Amino acid sequence: MTILTLQIPEDVNLFDEMVKQAKAHPKKVIIEDTSSSYTYKKFLIAVNIMSKKLEQTVGNDKRVGLYLPNVVGQVIVLFGLFKNEQTPCLLNFTMGTTNIIDCIETASLGTVITSREFVKTANLGFVVEEMEKQVKLIYLEDLAHGITTFNKIGGLIEARTSRLKKKAPGEVILFTSGTESKPKGVVLTHRNIFANIKQTFAHIEVRETDRIFNPLPLFHSFGMTVGSILPLVTNVKAYLYPSPLRYKEIPKAIEKDKSTLFVATNTFFENYAKFATKEQFQTLRIVVAGAERLQNDVRKTYQDKFGITILEGYGATETSPIISLNTHERYKAGTVGPLIPLMEAKIAKVEGVSEGGNLLLKGPNVMKGYLIHGQGFIPCGEWYNTGDIAEIDKDGFIHIIGRLKRFAKIAGEMISLNKVEELALDCFGESNFYAVCIPDKRKGEQIVMFTTKANVSARELKKFIKSKKMSMLYMPSSIEHVEEIPLLGSGKPNYWKLENLAKSKIK
Repeated sequence: MTILTLQIPEDVNLFDEMVKQAKAHPKKVIIEDTSSSYTYKKFLIAVNIMSKKLEQTVGNDKRVGLYLPNVVGQVIVLFGLFKNEQTPCLLNFTMGTTNIIDCIETASLGTVITSREFVKTANLGFVVEEMEKQVKLIYLEDLAHGITTFNKIGGLIEARTSRLKKKAPGEVILFTSGTESKPKGVVLTHRNIFANIKQTFAHIEVRETDRIFNPLPLFHSFGMTVGSILPLVTNVKAYLYPSPLRYKEIPKAIEKDKSTLFVATNTFFENYAKFATKEQFQTLRIVVAGAERLQNDVRKTYQDKFGITILEGYGATETSPIISLNTHERYKAGTVGPLIPLMEAKIAKVEGVSEGGNLLLKGPNVMKGYLIHGQGFIPCGEWYNTGDIAEIDKDGFIHIIGRLKRFAKIAGEMISLNKVEELALDCFGESNFYAVCIPDKRKGEQIVMFTTKANVSARELKKFIKSKKMSMLYMPSSIEHVEEIPLLGSGKPNYWKLENLAKSKIK
């Protein structure tokens, strides 16, 4: 790997990067979804037509909201906005109405593009009604319906003569999930995203013959960067699937597409394994887990049932998103791998935390800054504070101990909620345990653990913790059974909902 020669140009426009590839490989099928398939040439024509339609309907709004499903249509709009030097703001359709309105206010949006069919299918009519009080809504169906023969000829001619334009540095805005406060806008530049793609290519071998299977929505930074932009600017085909929750259908779709690269979360992998056969996953070459800790039972299932080593990685919306990643050549189970090239890390001590410290990062993929509701743009300092407690071992592998927010302070001691979940997994042999902390008048905070496993014995867990010579502060004050664990749109457990549930159960 020629890491030292890796250089990221100062001026990057993702539309121009896509045009370079489209000129070189016009006939290659580059992006598909469940109902359409696009060669580079067809995609470029569609983007050229879309950019003109957007000029007519959106005008020169600096920022434009996208409230769309994981389909090629959304990627066409995305690149149409890149061409027009406008900033797409990707709205998370799994957020509640209040959070969506907060995002619209945070980014000062005047227009949001959505789809009637999507709103109807996803039953989002109420959210759209509330949005309409704040912004002008444009429907994809109307944009498509208004495309004339003249537009098509124009798009075709422009695709043939497309010259690269020197454009102002472009941006994309994604939003954090906003479980503790109003969602923050994360401002990523085209250079941030392009850098992250180049860093990844220098770190792990992605080939032009690879086929990416992407079930993650574009409002998820991995779904956007790796699943939707990387393919078009590097000549690697992608298949967009509308939802990661279709556990039975996804293994069939992977087999049909002959996908070689697949990314999901621990929770999703656990569910796919229940329905998938070894044959359905046999073309997969690189399988990456991110967003939450990969549990040992899931890791083992994939190894034993499918012969697949899941490569655990680590990322954040603020880093476009990839920070570190295990590879087949450099792999250490239980870690999130070494840093990708051009990234630097340091560990800052945290009072009360004995293992590791707060992970700080810098690199060309680190965001420009945040948009804060009511405050506007706040630039990112020299170091981005991840809020994660981590250790870096002598070989450069990163061990994530837990979110700083996922520590309970009990009787003056900092107790990792991740560690509580790990103890339950080791004791009962399953990873369906989710710990939260709530206020406690006597001890400061108490731990409540939720599980989908029936008849869990608190006595057995207590005995197990004792046998490990661990402090009894790791013993939850209560273990609650639930039918299913609420998830965020990214596939992470929704701990905020679980916290509220714990507060309502334990008065």
